[in-house]
Amino acid sequence: MLDPPITNGDLTSVVQLGVLALAFGRVNRITFHEDGVTPESDTDHTVMLGLVACSFAARHLPHLDLGLIAQLALVHDVVEVYAGDTPTLRITTEQQTSKQEREHVALERIRAEFSRLPWLSTVIDLYENRSTPEARYVKAMDKLLPKITHIANGGRTLRDQGFTMRELIGRYERQLRELQDYAADFPPLLELRAELVSWVYNAVDLCPIDEEAQRSAGT
Repeated sequence: MLDPPITNGDLTSVVQLGVLALAFGRVNRITFHEDGVTPESDTDHTVMLGLVACSFAARHLPHLDLGLIAQLALVHDVVEVYAGDTPTLRITTEQQTSKQEREHVALERIRAEFSRLPWLSTVIDLYENRSTPEARYVKAMDKLLPKITHIANGGRTLRDQGFTMRELIGRYERQLRELQDYAADFPPLLELRAELVSWVYNAVDLCPIDEEAQRSAGT
């Protein structure tokens, strides 16, 4: 089978994809670098996910396809170029619905704009559908990365958001139940998560549970 000729449309699509990548790097998350000042960008987060997900799987889950993991990690948040990043620490049902709707519109826009380079939307679909073990693994590992930034900067984001220790524990308990729905077959990942959560609790300076309870009781 002969390779298709490179057309002007292909060249335009490649340039547009480069511009999309640059825009991706300008989307900031609510998390920070270790200095507690520099916002973590979507591209910072993407590189971290690719490195951590591949490295951890190679050591602890070698049956997974590392090449597919890398592809999924690379594209997992690209829709945020158009949909924006949505903080999920205190996300409501309405906000979650809005997030899903905006990201669906963004994906269809990407699908249309890069119809000559369909790999991008195809792999995003694979990630969103969680139809492979690798997609479920990357989705789950993605939920662990904010804990790394909290550890690195002493919980700057959590303090900025006014989190108490009680609220954080409740959030992490709910997250664990969510992860067990689609990632229970990755025990090493869940063990890693437990260790990171413990480290977060020790690293961040939040209102202790007993002090919070006293304040709630008016004492």
